[in-house]
Amino acid sequence: MALTLAELSRLTQAIYEDKVVGRIPEAVCVHLMNQYEAERTEKLEQRVHLSGELEAYQQETDDVQQWMKLIREYAKLEELDRPTLLRLIKRIEVGEKKVEDGCTVRDIKIHYNFVGYIEA
Repeated sequence: MALTLAELSRLTQAIYEDKVVGRIPEAVCVHLMNQYEAERTEKLEQRVHLSGELEAYQQETDDVQQWMKLIREYAKLEELDRPTLLRLIKRIEVGEKKVEDGCTVRDIKIHYNFVGYIEA
């Protein structure tokens, strides 16, 4: 049975109270307290992990929305000037020259702001 953090706190308090009034032996109290504390720690770690994932997802969503806004703004762009290039592109990677089927070619990877490299 999965317990919430609030339920674990209530159980911990109830066990402590039962031990104080003599309803349960100290060994049982210690065992249950350790068990509940381990579960509480696991849940707190899981909360931190999930919060980090949620934050990353929200940032990714914001980045995609910013990218879409920029793309809509420049959808009918006919000439690329430096300020526009800097707003849209983070970096351009140009690979080494190589010859394929008698033609000189290079790999070029464009890393866009907000969304990174898009595989073509």
